[in-house]
Amino acid sequence: MSSRVRSIVAAAVAAVTSLALRGASSAGPTSGATAGEQCDAVPVYDGGHVTERVCRDELAARDLTRLDLSAAWTPLALAAEGDADAPRYRDTYLALADERYADAGDDRTPAERDRYLESYGILPSLRVIHARLDDDDRHRCHDAVDDAALVARTDALHEESRDAARRRRDRARDLRDDLAWELRHRGLADLDALAAVDGYFRKRVARSRAADAYLDAVTAVQRHLACDGLLDDRGVDGLYTWRTATPVAAFQARNALIPTGTVDDDTRAVLLEDARASDLRAALRVLRERVVTATGLIEDGSAGAGPDLVLGYRLEPARCGQVRGHESLPDAAPDRIAEATAAAARALGWVDPAAVRAFLDDPPAEVAVRLPALPGYHAALAVAVEIDRGDVWYDPSPRTRAVARRPALVVYAVDGDRRVPLVRWPTTIGGWQDERLRGGDVEPRWKESPAGAFVWRQLYVAPAWLPPPSTPDDDFVRSLGGGDYELKRDVLGPGYRSAYGLAMLIHERVTTGRDGEVTYEDDGVRTHGSGNLASIFDGASHGCHRLLPAQALRLAGFLLQHLPHQRIGEVEVSYRRVVHHHGRFVATVEDRGYRIDFDQPIEVEVLPGTIRSRRKAPPR
Repeated sequence: MSSRVRSIVAAAVAAVTSLALRGASSAGPTSGATAGEQCDAVPVYDGGHVTERVCRDELAARDLTRLDLSAAWTPLALAAEGDADAPRYRDTYLALADERYADAGDDRTPAERDRYLESYGILPSLRVIHARLDDDDRHRCHDAVDDAALVARTDALHEESRDAARRRRDRARDLRDDLAWELRHRGLADLDALAAVDGYFRKRVARSRAADAYLDAVTAVQRHLACDGLLDDRGVDGLYTWRTATPVAAFQARNALIPTGTVDDDTRAVLLEDARASDLRAALRVLRERVVTATGLIEDGSAGAGPDLVLGYRLEPARCGQVRGHESLPDAAPDRIAEATAAAARALGWVDPAAVRAFLDDPPAEVAVRLPALPGYHAALAVAVEIDRGDVWYDPSPRTRAVARRPALVVYAVDGDRRVPLVRWPTTIGGWQDERLRGGDVEPRWKESPAGAFVWRQLYVAPAWLPPPSTPDDDFVRSLGGGDYELKRDVLGPGYRSAYGLAMLIHERVTTGRDGEVTYEDDGVRTHGSGNLASIFDGASHGCHRLLPAQALRLAGFLLQHLPHQRIGEVEVSYRRVVHHHGRFVATVEDRGYRIDFDQPIEVEVLPGTIRSRRKAPPR
């Protein structure tokens, strides 16, 4: 069916549906309205159909949950609340979500470079999801790719230098030509016959097939990238250089993977699945966050055995919801988010790509669905946080280690004497990092994440990073290739690529004086989102506890949904630093971010972890 015919049919169906609904409305009053009354009615969905319309103020009494499906939705931290203005970054978020990068202000340049932003906490709008599902040419392109070599490959594909990649290709060609000559010279039918001659040729044939299989696997990856418009046809050359690794990272970000540029198992699985299924998984992730905002849920199964599937789909890599070296916590909350998301998807009829595509042809701005009941502790929620530092090495060498037990952040619901683990997410602690000394020299220094009792009192939304004087100049500058360099403006923020991500919580120590006066001391440590996603699984920070961007935003929204707070608003700041590295650059920040204060401090306990090094105290 052509797109024009499909549009005509969709319009006709919409018109008939509209008439049917108006007819149903004229047959009787909207549920909850008495004669002569008008109400703000919301369509109730079940099994993919509108079953009734219920007045908005009666939804709760009917055990119905309203979901915001509008183009104006943002995570709760970026939304307006009461009389308080929304954070300035809200408009930028909406532009990025809708892939209107020209309207994204300072984030335009990094967004155009990254292409897709879901891994960085920017969920695509439903319009974008619909456009993906509606792109039949792209789907057919993916269908036509020969994936045999990619299916057979079991190890990762990594970026190589251009010279190394060309040598690999040339060796494969030379070996192939040599074996072809042997076949002709010996009058043999095929490589199997040549391999049967003796052990020497058996090894040569195996080596040739392995070399060709590698090139074929890379070529398959490149063809998929070309289908998504991330690589032109000239780039389909079998060479895994930065010209392939960069679009692979964009493909990963599009599919909520960790954008490393390496084709690992998770990336290969998405490349091999039907592109329509990938688009459905993206739609379910978008729906999931609408459900999270509507319900105040945070329980994602990560404190227990790990996140559940949603309609048979895993929505992100398993390691996003599991921390290396940690077993399930006792009494951990189940994955209530997956359960609620699946219930919402079934109610809306989002059970396959075609159904979601049809729904999004003309989606309502809001719907009501019946979701599983919330746990009792949600009624009057008290929250406590625990950060386990995991395995700690204070020794300066080696800088990189295989850590058996990684740092983890756990959020608890305090229900009387009972503590219910709601989530356990991967995070970071400090380590050895380069630091600029007063004289200008740069040397490695230990960056401690101190153990002990802290509190969170302040949340910053879309925060800026104000680098301390000890930050080396080269941390501010990136190479553009060809001898050109630029200031890393996006890392300063505010923005999705900020060193602090889109949400930051300040760690403070509490001191009670002899007179009973309580004081709070900023310890210089934060819990925050991060644009450096890979470090959250295998790296170290400068002392802060990094979170995946989506998890940082979800945590912020959860705290705002359940704990009393005051929206203070944008905080002005005057930061300026002149950087000398491959030129002269001036770094300035005028907006520290949007500040929100909690009425009561949130208790945070940072556990010491297990000291694995010979040195048992942090270096000074």
